[in-house]
Amino acid sequence: MNDVRKMVYGTLIGFFAVLLFWFSIIYISSCGFTLTCRQAAPKVDRTPIPTLIPAGHLESQMEVGAVEFNKCEVSADELIGAWVSAASPESEAFPFSDVDGGPCQGTFAQDIQPLFVENSLWYAGAIGCVSCHNSGLTERSAGLDLTSYEAMLLGSGRAEGGAKGKDIFGGGNWEQSALHAFLVNKGFAPEGHSAESSPISLIVFAGEVTDVQATPTP
Repeated sequence: MNDVRKMVYGTLIGFFAVLLFWFSIIYISSCGFTLTCRQAAPKVDRTPIPTLIPAGHLESQMEVGAVEFNKCEVSADELIGAWVSAASPESEAFPFSDVDGGPCQGTFAQDIQPLFVENSLWYAGAIGCVSCHNSGLTERSAGLDLTSYEAMLLGSGRAEGGAKGKDIFGGGNWEQSALHAFLVNKGFAPEGHSAESSPISLIVFAGEVTDVQATPTP
């Protein structure tokens, strides 16, 4: 009788020992030697750059309005001509017409001076006008200093102390001005202006469109 009991108890103890060992192996392979078992937690998808607040483009309350392009398309020489014809103001806006004849207005600082200063403007690889037409008055300058508005006034004799030579502004007559002579009558060449070269028709975006008030009909 005692032998039978020992056999039964031994079988039960062995069974539970094997069961405990089997569960231990499963736990260790899944959770490691920890009691928290974080290895069994589901993986979290992460972006390469962690963010505190998930991006929600569709939920954005920001309203982006369309940017209105209000520049006028105009020939560069006609723009300069309109400025000269308007008595070549320095700070006041002057009127001009775009390529379609629409009303526009511009200023010297924003629309005229960049035409004399910027490189590769009139043609690819061209140096700015002021590279030759500056206060150094080299042989290539032809007596025109285009570096500033004050220098142009001195060159036209309109400023105190100015020695009038070739009138840059032509007294408000565009076709009689030195600018017209060099921009329209003479062409552009890498070495300067040449009557043998064709004038360049440069189209630029300048000034801004002006509103025209409708005149009531009687």
